[in-house]
Amino acid sequence: MNQFVAKVLCLLLLALVAAVPAVSDDGVEQGRAMIKAERENMIRAELHMTEEEAARFWPTYSKYRSEHDEIMEEYGQLIADYLRRYDDADLSNKYADKMLKSFFKNKEKRLALQKRYLSRFKAALPAMKVARFYQLENKFNIDVESQLSRLVPLVDPS
Repeated sequence: MNQFVAKVLCLLLLALVAAVPAVSDDGVEQGRAMIKAERENMIRAELHMTEEEAARFWPTYSKYRSEHDEIMEEYGQLIADYLRRYDDADLSNKYADKMLKSFFKNKEKRLALQKRYLSRFKAALPAMKVARFYQLENKFNIDVESQLSRLVPLVDPS
């Protein structure tokens, strides 16, 4: 992920999790579009698909990405709720238990989606390219999570 996109991602994450007023809805959408384009450019550059493979892959990827984005929207809401409660000093064991359940449910949804689309991607691409695709997705997602981890404070159990 290039430096500019990483900065845009940070701005988007700040807007999502901290409701930064300086970032308009249009700005958030523009940032999302930039991140989407960066992700797709990375896939194009790294998968080395033939025209036939690309014609089969991109429609499937578009559906996958749409479903993934819905799941990530839920994750963003979970983080936003946590940050609001953190700022209001409204964290409790009961809330932490609820948050953990929601967190793991969201992770399970993401994994289930990846598994559900595996056969669809394998119908579009050779297995080695599908493996590389999932590696690229994982790498990009880790970059996103890394940026997010810098913005979200840890729970203070004391």
